Amino acid sequence: MKFTVTVLYDNETVRSGLKADWGFAALVCAASGENVLFDTGADGTILLHNAECLGVDHSVVQTVVISHWHWDHAGGLPFVIKQTPQAHLYAPSGASGHVPEKQFHVVGSGQMEIVPGIYSTGVLAGIEQALVLQSDAGGLVIMGCAHPGVHSLLEAASSIAEPSALVGGLHGFRDLPLLDTLDVVYPCHCTQRKREILQRYPLKAKRCGVGMVLTA
Repeated sequence: MKFTVTVLYDNETVRSGLKADWGFAALVCAASGENVLFDTGADGTILLHNAECLGVDHSVVQTVVISHWHWDHAGGLPFVIKQTPQAHLYAPSGASGHVPEKQFHVVGSGQMEIVPGIYSTGVLAGIEQALVLQSDAGGLVIMGCAHPGVHSLLEAASSIAEPSALVGGLHGFRDLPLLDTLDVVYPCHCTQRKREILQRYPLKAKRCGVGMVLTA
């Protein structure tokens, strides 16, 4: 299956007219027509501004996935739910009051298919899940902050699809040789060693930011 991933919220931008802010959100569009918003950033108004500048219609979002409940990934959720009341939410426990109970799907520790071709690793270390897209090129893994560890999340993803690409926040991740087997790496948001990753992998590591588009 083919996917397009567009970063809507990040600490940096890759083109003018977009707003940078501490947090992360990315829209996943599948060739099948499914549209999944992964995280919502800290501020829903900034998310909407960036989406509009990029020509993204919020009404196409059918599913929202929250990696973990830190404010910089879920702060925009109440705003998103108001804009897309039809959307279903897949998240760790803790969303009381944000969405109607019938639309809130609690993600536990087990892997699950959220929509065709898009899977959750399950919530690792009791805090965070990652997305795995079964793309034609292999497994495209999207992480929020990688609090459970990049190794643990990639290992969980590998039982769904062998990881070939990684996008998202990696926090203090330092075991860089772990990235050797990947074809594409976009270190985003909270990644403390962005520059080191970009320098180590000049051919496959790319700068992340609002407006970045990846097809796989």
